Amino acid sequence: MIEQHQPRTRRWARRWWQAAFVLLLTATIVISAAPEASAYALYLLSGGINTVVSGAERVDGSHILLTGADETERDIVLEAGKKVTIRHSGIEQYATSRSGERVSALLQRESVSVGPLEMVRVDLSDDGVLLEIASDFTYYETVSEETAYQTVRKTDYTLSKGETRVERAGVKGHRDVTYEVVYADGVFVSRQAVSASAGNAVDEIVRVGTLVKEAQPGDTIASVVTNADGSGYLLLASGDSLHFTGSMDVRCTAYTSGERGVGTRTYTGTAVHVGVVAVDKSVIPLGTTMFIASNDGVYTYGMGHAEDTGVRGKSVDLYMDTLAACKQFGMRGGTAYFLD
Repeated sequence: MIEQHQPRTRRWARRWWQAAFVLLLTATIVISAAPEASAYALYLLSGGINTVVSGAERVDGSHILLTGADETERDIVLEAGKKVTIRHSGIEQYATSRSGERVSALLQRESVSVGPLEMVRVDLSDDGVLLEIASDFTYYETVSEETAYQTVRKTDYTLSKGETRVERAGVKGHRDVTYEVVYADGVFVSRQAVSASAGNAVDEIVRVGTLVKEAQPGDTIASVVTNADGSGYLLLASGDSLHFTGSMDVRCTAYTSGERGVGTRTYTGTAVHVGVVAVDKSVIPLGTTMFIASNDGVYTYGMGHAEDTGVRGKSVDLYMDTLAACKQFGMRGGTAYFLD
């Protein structure tokens, strides 16, 4: 009995699936052939500020695919019992959605046809549903867009020239951008930003060093930063900076070779040249590197090296190429900044 019953069960199941397949195929053919089931309409789904737009391709009324929409919204299945307002050609009509009813089916039930150059805007932002049919639509959508951070470069006179150090890492942010979107006759016309929020990206701060060992010829002092211990930094007009370990108010004079028995060699044996400074070696040790400027700000000698002697006390004698330059300089009060 069991062996006879099993073949009959399998034959019954096979016939049931064949019948179901025929019914499904027939239903598919009927739906595909129905002119109301599809249209060349462009469907816009509004959910408040943000609007999702389908492509301009042929839209199947039984399965309206919306680019970027959530999976739950892809069919635009209306909730049962929703009050629906249909606005078309200046006329409004009202309906109540049925369970599982799609927009295309509701329009078909209400005998509303959508022309080939018209669009349907489905607005779900309120308690009810608004179906607006028109050939022209202008709407606004606000989207959150990622924004890159800016890099702010700040000079740092304590870092070696060319050296960089990140003081604060940058962080990408977001900003809300509102676009005006225009469609006409079922065709996209334009989309342009009309406003944007400030965004919340955090700038990256990079410090760029300016510290050098020697100043460029002709460079002058823009400002001086002095520490409590007497050391500090010279901020130069060129943008470079010099570190000094201390400073001294000095009397400045000038000399040149060939005058007063001055030869061409210094006390330390080097050839005389601009940049050689004669000092009292008991006050300023030989070999000291200095940056010298007059206190009145009129004259900057610049880089100097203690290589010669011949003065006493807190004085410096600055070598110059010509006697005329020495006479023009005369004697001035100045400051000698002792460099590293």
